Amino acid sequence: MKPAAYRLEIENYPLTVTVPSRFRDLDTLGHINNVAIGSFYEEGRARLNRACFPLEMRKQHQMRMLIADVHIQYLREAHYPGDIIVAAGIGHIGRSSYRIDLALFQNDHCVGVCETVLVNTDGDGVVPMPGEGVAAMETVRVRGG
Repeated sequence: MKPAAYRLEIENYPLTVTVPSRFRDLDTLGHINNVAIGSFYEEGRARLNRACFPLEMRKQHQMRMLIADVHIQYLREAHYPGDIIVAAGIGHIGRSSYRIDLALFQNDHCVGVCETVLVNTDGDGVVPMPGEGVAAMETVRVRGG
């Protein structure tokens, strides 16, 4: 299934970070391998989580964000050497979970998209997210969705 058109446009994502590709990311076909692609998405996800849920907030509310689902769509090859721009934003906010929408761009082309669902727990079970975190997520929603 093809991603929605708005997911392929970098300007629809409120957060971007540039990550250089590394030689070790290559596979035998000469493009960045699928496992390495996951690490680029991880960088965007971590940056967004830290922006919305600073360490002090996570400690105060005993938050433990757990990944419940990751879905990656590979759209075209990414290559070394070259920078990868990781774009991220919030796609959905629930009571105790949320979805981060991510996309990777290289040479002005979207090379893939990812959706990651995270669940907030306190170590004993699922709990609602704190209001200040929800408010922060509202400010970094993906546009067009």
